[in-house]
Amino acid sequence: MLAVHARYRGREVRRAQLVRRSAEALSTLPGVGTFDILGVEDICAVVDSPESLCDTVMALLSDGNWAIGIGIAPGSPAEADTRATATGALTGAARAGTVKVAHATRRNASLSGDIAAVFALLGHVLGKRTLEGREATSLVRSGLNQNEAAEELGISKQAMSQRLQAAGWQAETAGWQLAVHLLTRADAGEVT
Repeated sequence: MLAVHARYRGREVRRAQLVRRSAEALSTLPGVGTFDILGVEDICAVVDSPESLCDTVMALLSDGNWAIGIGIAPGSPAEADTRATATGALTGAARAGTVKVAHATRRNASLSGDIAAVFALLGHVLGKRTLEGREATSLVRSGLNQNEAAEELGISKQAMSQRLQAAGWQAETAGWQLAVHLLTRADAGEVT
């Protein structure tokens, strides 16, 4: 079982409202359970799959104002245990853009470190993206091909290709697939 715990680290004056709206929006992602609001800055939810977890973490990293804890509890039927593992991954001093990973059995530190490293790299790619790059990758991620996305933006296919390249789309795709693979191994209880 997988869970994500996120702590808002931005400077928004109306934090509670922003955190509540973020929790509501993230809960609409496929495979993501309802985000519980834990205090003013913290939210936590169980997710159905490594893919759903990656999508959630990527959304939080794209915003740039969240510290993220991932909890992995293979074979655990108790959502509370998985949520507690995610919460335990997130230390009080966690900075925005960081991803910490905790495995319930504590015997998978190497794999947990690899997962955190992949998300650190993905966070770097996402943080360098321009508004145009965000628009382009968002359309392709939603299922449009490059021609359809270019048409939607009113640009040529060549310009769309250039935007995707400048936005690091290939690196994002490769990193996302690696993160899913590592999370699948960790959730299956594989020890490295």
